[in-house]
Amino acid sequence: MSYTLDMAYGTDENDFVLTMNADDHCCHDGYYIYAEGTEYGGIVGRIGTDPDTNTVIYKGLTWHGVLQKRIVCPPSGRSYRRVDGEANSVLSEIISVIGLSGLFRASTEDSGITIHSYQIPRYIDAYTCIKNMLKEFDAKLMIRWVNGYVRLSAEAVSDYSQDEEFDPSQVSFTVEKNYRPTNHLICLGQGELTQRAVIHLFTDNAGGIQPYTTVSDPVKDSDYIRNTSRQVLFGPDEVAEVLDYPGAETVTNYVKLTSQPSDWATKCENYFVRKDPEAGSDEEVEKYEAVSKLDVGYVLQKSKPSDWNTKYSKYYTRSGENYNPVEATTVYNLLTQKPSDWTTKYENYYRKNGNNYYQLTGVEEEVYTVLNKAPADWARKYNTYYYLYSDGVLTQWKTVDGVGYYRYKLQTQKPTDWDENYSNYYRKYTAAEKKKLKTKKQYVQLQSREDGTVPAWRSKRFYTRYDLQKAPSWSANPKPKYIHTTEVNPPTWATNTYYSKDETAAPTWTANTYYTLSTDKVAPKWSANKYYREVKDRYATMVAEGIERLAEAWQTDSMGIALEETDVVYDIGDIVGVLEPKTGISTIQEVTKKIIKIDNDDVKIEYEVK
Repeated sequence: MSYTLDMAYGTDENDFVLTMNADDHCCHDGYYIYAEGTEYGGIVGRIGTDPDTNTVIYKGLTWHGVLQKRIVCPPSGRSYRRVDGEANSVLSEIISVIGLSGLFRASTEDSGITIHSYQIPRYIDAYTCIKNMLKEFDAKLMIRWVNGYVRLSAEAVSDYSQDEEFDPSQVSFTVEKNYRPTNHLICLGQGELTQRAVIHLFTDNAGGIQPYTTVSDPVKDSDYIRNTSRQVLFGPDEVAEVLDYPGAETVTNYVKLTSQPSDWATKCENYFVRKDPEAGSDEEVEKYEAVSKLDVGYVLQKSKPSDWNTKYSKYYTRSGENYNPVEATTVYNLLTQKPSDWTTKYENYYRKNGNNYYQLTGVEEEVYTVLNKAPADWARKYNTYYYLYSDGVLTQWKTVDGVGYYRYKLQTQKPTDWDENYSNYYRKYTAAEKKKLKTKKQYVQLQSREDGTVPAWRSKRFYTRYDLQKAPSWSANPKPKYIHTTEVNPPTWATNTYYSKDETAAPTWTANTYYTLSTDKVAPKWSANKYYREVKDRYATMVAEGIERLAEAWQTDSMGIALEETDVVYDIGDIVGVLEPKTGISTIQEVTKKIIKIDNDDVKIEYEVK
């Protein structure tokens, strides 16, 4: 009953120190300490004594620290791990991946928060991973010891700045606002001099990143805006900085070819084909290998061979990409039975049209092949796959539809149609409203005021809603999914329709017409949607680093606030705001750290914000 407990968790530390009288010594290595129903607790990892005070001291990691010491790795054979779905279900998946299911459990309740196709950074600690992931979707991590387990759950961030901004009459605080952070970042990547990868990133006067690509999903260098056309702040308002990042990784992407390249016949090795995993392998990463030319085995003869008259049958004529043995005097025989080599050698047969005979060519057919498992690029390219649709009258192939969802982006600039269409925008429910309405929803559409006046717009208070699409959950049933290709197949066999050609004598020699076997190679037959072009993206990694650098620059406002003076208990990730009336300085900050001090059940909490 007599003890002191000092613990801190959030941005750093994530550990505890528990001190009690040595006569009450009760813990050993690996013991858990906890307060039922709270976030307080951890695992004993170090034990010491102080004879001068007759105390025993237990030290260890808090539950946050335990998560921090586990690393989330990408799956075998994949570059990244992706998660998608209801937030608590995703937490359960992560707990299983890091091997803590025996101690940690995720809540089974529906959090009302959906994680949309989140790509987890490679080899990141689990605590940082979960915090960053939930923050991306306006949520926070809740940790509670409940009935013998550490229970994790996701909840919407409580934005107390939406309810009120503290002033000095309420709590003690210091505040410093940086009005001129970096708003122009010149990113320098790979290359030398004029060949170096250079891109300019700009923000508006509230830190909003200006567009830096010409497409929503860039895959190659030309998809990026590499000039200064998106600059919005000039003259004294421009604050520039250089990001020198020569080690920025070049990302290799592969773009599916839907039409045959003009140089396919001669340069097919410059293109790629996706390589399927070996049978029994659990690898799902996309792998590509260069297209290989096929052995043709024929070389053009420019002068008449000495054995032409007697051995002409060992020579060949070329028809497009195909080679056929030289035939003597041409005699065409009507075929009454299907030849055994019809499927592979239909080019050797003929069809009559009037008095002329024409060599057969293949028939192009659209082929839809059922997929037994999700393709590796399903999450990003689901709409290149098909399903069979029927409305009861017409049956047709349709591309797979995406699943719609909403994302809300915080406004940093006033919309141009605010006065006329402010009701098209959104704000967050306040904590009081959420409690009163008992809702898990985070956003509410702005309503028309009773007096008809337009609400005053404020930076970083309102949101624009975007309708987005993501891949539907993979399922082979009840609607099977298909991949579409174009194949060249033999014409349909019909009795008494086609002819074979018979030769009884050597044909007249013609220079540059006949071939002998050689080691020549030729491009494979073209099939749409089967081959890929390799493209390079030197900017993706550099831009991600640049955006993170700009975000840090716009988070340099400092606030020292004694939140313990309020009656509210805050969680890591909650938002608070202050307003200093004399200077008019206001800032909004996130609770990043909690320091808990318990002395014989007397609990004191301190907070850090950033």
